[in-house]
Amino acid sequence: MGQIMKKIFMPFLFATLLATSAKSEFAMLGFGKESCSEMIQTTSTGTQTDQVYQFAYTAYILGFFTGVNAMESKSTGLEEIDTLYKSARDYCEKHPSDNIFDAIIRVLSQIRD
Repeated sequence: MGQIMKKIFMPFLFATLLATSAKSEFAMLGFGKESCSEMIQTTSTGTQTDQVYQFAYTAYILGFFTGVNAMESKSTGLEEIDTLYKSARDYCEKHPSDNIFDAIIRVLSQIRD
């Protein structure tokens, strides 16, 4: 019964997440709640700090995908591991008022298409 619930519940959960706005009421932790404009600003200073923030954002994104994979018993994002940060940052450049969580959800959606 657990596998059936996962097959029904998980697509519903991610559809809900995709339809949810940044103003949702749920506990968003870490970098996910920061705006995309903050990501662009903190990784575009022209200093070594850029790399520190890029590493931190990458770790956050990898943690998100690890959580998705744990819930679904899959390897979503594994083939794209080297481009997950870049894809999220590209989204953020186009949508600076969104938050980083929105960017990661969009990357997940693109991988699944």
